[in-house]
Amino acid sequence: MLHMIFNFIVRPTTGLLSIVLFTALLIVSSCEKKDPTPEPQGDVTNAEINRWILDTMDYYYYWNDKIPNEGSLNLNSNPEDFFESLLNLPTDRFSWIQNATELKEQSSGIIKTTGLGISFISNEQGQVVLGVRYVHKGSPADLQGVKRGDMFIGINGEDWKVSGSSITNAAPLFGNDTFTLQECVFENDALTRGKTISLTPVEAFQENAILLDSIITTSSGTKVAYLFYNRFLGNQLQELVDAFVKFKEANVTELIVDERYNGGGHVVAASLLSALIHKNFNIASPFIHYDMNNHFKDVTETYGEQFGYDNEELVTQVNLGLSRVFVLATENSASASELLINNLKPFLGGSNVIHIGSITVGKDEFSSAFESSSPRLKANDDTDWGIQPIIGKYKNADLEGDFEAGLRPQYAVRESNYPYAPMGSSEDRLIARALSIIDPSMTAQLSKQMSLQPRHTGARELKEVNDKLLKPYRPLEVTPLPKRKPIKLH
Repeated sequence: MLHMIFNFIVRPTTGLLSIVLFTALLIVSSCEKKDPTPEPQGDVTNAEINRWILDTMDYYYYWNDKIPNEGSLNLNSNPEDFFESLLNLPTDRFSWIQNATELKEQSSGIIKTTGLGISFISNEQGQVVLGVRYVHKGSPADLQGVKRGDMFIGINGEDWKVSGSSITNAAPLFGNDTFTLQECVFENDALTRGKTISLTPVEAFQENAILLDSIITTSSGTKVAYLFYNRFLGNQLQELVDAFVKFKEANVTELIVDERYNGGGHVVAASLLSALIHKNFNIASPFIHYDMNNHFKDVTETYGEQFGYDNEELVTQVNLGLSRVFVLATENSASASELLINNLKPFLGGSNVIHIGSITVGKDEFSSAFESSSPRLKANDDTDWGIQPIIGKYKNADLEGDFEAGLRPQYAVRESNYPYAPMGSSEDRLIARALSIIDPSMTAQLSKQMSLQPRHTGARELKEVNDKLLKPYRPLEVTPLPKRKPIKLH
């Protein structure tokens, strides 16, 4: 049994993080302490907020040379509108602004939710259903028995109403009040209605990074680790390590990382996951290259600079030492999900990072969160804004990156068997494809299994609707993380 203590300490003053943290303090102090003008009186104005936004963006924003001349900017406009006026559109798809507290909470996976991961689907007759992709453990939906593959035909007694790329009655899904959903099932390509369930969103729910870690044994006896990794959360590294302890003790020889819905997260989580996978792990190996604007020097960071050289022995102990890995990634996979694929290639070779699914989002950029330290701006929620601009682009150890058009899979497989197959099941098309490569003797069995599933050839996900409603993509974050308790290897 693995029982040593993993002293996983994220140091906020190493490498790129020290640059970001130091200059953040510098810009705040220079703008707020050295200003000879008296402290403003009265209510905070948009001009004050926007001045902080402009100064921060001018220093850190990757495309700061594209920011319009100050004379053409309206410092008195709404902060959200002002922030957007600074962006290098349409190139910049991912910078955003929101309330500072909400920004920090969402970065840590603290969300308001019923626990449903959803997708809207249209069947052969054009009827729209809500399909459940996953359910967070311990959430209201989980407590109601909702599971992946369940479908719902309407909300609050109404069928879903579609107008263009919008579901016009979907607002209750994202509100504060209790709502009802009516279950349905496909039967002979028609929908049959079932029972109605009631769900109430909860505040401050901790999102789960890992939705499932399990062991799949193939027909020939090969043990395959399966990790459904839904978010690269820097505050859930313990769970990631525990999963790999389980895999290590099971003597797995293959790994499937399922990040089909993973929109991104913290680089420290991506670096740790990569370090736990590949053979010949060396904590001094370069892992990621950061390209920033002209205020900063480009920098390459090693594994040790990501999560601490003092963790070398313990990461080595849990590392699976694999010569290849299967990654399930789709058009819903972005940022840190793409980083895992791209940045594993120097260690395993491009052909051994086996991407199954579809073309990914194309998020080869990283960001950092900023909040003013001014007591005036932090006085209330209406004036305490946080921004998360793109501050650079990243590459792997071989300086390979620049994949704005997305990463293409070696094996194109669409998740087209609706309702969704159970999580971690060989009935799932993406998982079945990986298993057929791992154990070719299973190919006939898996094909037969697929042929027995209900076929809904005209059913399709409503991508435009889902993209507009769900906004799944999280920029790769290099924001310094707070100190945490040591991680234990059980």
